[in-house]
Amino acid sequence: MTLSLTDWCPSGQQPTVYEMSEPARWDTLLGEYAHDRAADPLRRIFDIARSHGVVCIVKEPRYIDADWRSQLARFYNGAFRRYPSVCHRLHFFTEPVDPSLTNLSQAQKAYRGYTILRPLPVAPVGRTMIAPPPELADAVRCEGDETVDLYGWPLTVRAMPFISQDTQLLRCAHASAWMVLRHATMVHQQPKRLPAEIYDAALGGVVVGRQLPSDGLSSHQLLSALTSLGLSPTSKVLPPTPAAEANAGELRLFAILCRYINSQLPPIVISNSHAWTVVAYDRKPSPGNSAITLWRHDDAAGPYLRVQDPWHEASPAHQPWAAAYLPLLPKAYIDAERAEAVGRTWVSQFRLHSPSYQESTLAETDSRTDFLEQAALRTYLVQSSTFKRELHSRGVPEELAAPLRRAEMSRYLWVIEIVDRKARTEGKPDVLGEILLDATLTQYEPQTDPAAVTAFHLDSVGWISGIDGADHALLSLPNGVRYRTGCPPLASVPAPTM
Repeated sequence: MTLSLTDWCPSGQQPTVYEMSEPARWDTLLGEYAHDRAADPLRRIFDIARSHGVVCIVKEPRYIDADWRSQLARFYNGAFRRYPSVCHRLHFFTEPVDPSLTNLSQAQKAYRGYTILRPLPVAPVGRTMIAPPPELADAVRCEGDETVDLYGWPLTVRAMPFISQDTQLLRCAHASAWMVLRHATMVHQQPKRLPAEIYDAALGGVVVGRQLPSDGLSSHQLLSALTSLGLSPTSKVLPPTPAAEANAGELRLFAILCRYINSQLPPIVISNSHAWTVVAYDRKPSPGNSAITLWRHDDAAGPYLRVQDPWHEASPAHQPWAAAYLPLLPKAYIDAERAEAVGRTWVSQFRLHSPSYQESTLAETDSRTDFLEQAALRTYLVQSSTFKRELHSRGVPEELAAPLRRAEMSRYLWVIEIVDRKARTEGKPDVLGEILLDATLTQYEPQTDPAAVTAFHLDSVGWISGIDGADHALLSLPNGVRYRTGCPPLASVPAPTM
């Protein structure tokens, strides 16, 4: 039976340690917190926990959550019914925990994250950080690190933040914005934004219904909220059919979303009636793409859900994938699509005009008959300081790495890697070269303007641009240079405990 509000947090309640080896215990716990029609997000969280081999849950019965307090102050304190001001926080462990909780010094290796449960049986799932399921171990994922305190013991989890709408103050677009903004706090040092701030930032403009309780947001309100809360978002209309996808070039659905996931900028996708956040992709075929599978956080269904086919969704709420809202950072003026178009132009010019092409690694990949073994582009945004710091660990030769470290660069770079697909599949160093773009370029910079490119490398050819009229540098490099990707490295997902 679902906990009543009066039973939510009796005085003096102690933490509870649940032994979860029996499947029925998961169902019992689910029933305590969620009405049947609202159980999907929590059920999905429990399914992920079980996939990790979680055998123990620790409940903090009087957790003070800033996000719930924000919702409480902005809306629920105005209700006739009295809502508790505290939440329950459930922590997931793959090994038994001492019921006394006096010594958790060895618990980190078994820790898989937490979920905060609000006193709302119709929408209980609050802020959640749970490690992605093991099947995403090889995926490219948007995520950040958070260290929590459990009775004096620090525990760290790496995940993409999740929250469900509360159906009154936050709706699906608010929840998606919260996920993107909380991730930006963890990864991009943006200010932490609470639900009431997100709600207030989205008021006004083109409305689609009642504002409080909320009937949801228009696309204009979503864009305005993300902008006023510190991001610099853009939007792209997505191809409406597989045929349109095949002819969309840089504006293909899968290509757009993967570029921003590469950049740790999780896209928000909207349909005619719903919004969700795309948080990961892996290089495995799906019904919608012969090489890629997308994964999303859906506030109404839960975190880390596989997308089968964007054009043939089972749920009407996900039809159609109308547009993507891309949460660019304020110092990234040029978007990923324009950046990749510039990179593609430079690679084409190398093929057509460079005397070095014929003996290059790019010519080698171009000669392969299987398209999936030829070269491709991989685009991502990164801080220039991070880019420079990781050159050595990526295996970039010092003849190239040293001048790149000394080069003047903008805070953020668009990196367009020229990738050997065959080497990538075989787990070998797969980068044949890179084009580096100043992220503060304008969208209308000529694609072939040398001053628009910070640096270019492909095989034995290396070139670094001079800034503000300074001379450029030509580099003498060995033939056949390959190195590992600089696309933000990922911690492996913990293997399930058997």
